[in-house]
Amino acid sequence: MIIVLAKAIPKDEEACEKIVEFAQDLIENSRKEDGNVDYNLYANTGDGTLLFVEQWESKEILGAHLQTDHFLKFGENIAGLVDGDLIIDVFNAEATDL
Repeated sequence: MIIVLAKAIPKDEEACEKIVEFAQDLIENSRKEDGNVDYNLYANTGDGTLLFVEQWESKEILGAHLQTDHFLKFGENIAGLVDGDLIIDVFNAEATDL
């Protein structure tokens, strides 16, 4: 399983509200995709930073998600609303020897 943490820093409170609004379509459609295990959005109670937490069955399925219309549309919609680029971390959730 693959876990994705994608952090978005909105430019201001109004931008945050718009990002959350645009995210509704992204979340709804992403949850319907084959291979999606979970897809949620959380807001930091201190600074309003937004965090997408996603779980996918594999890297290949995640790659297909990144090409969907709803994902691409979301990226276009929030382009001017975030402060800098999204900070994206992708983790392999399979057990590893530490």
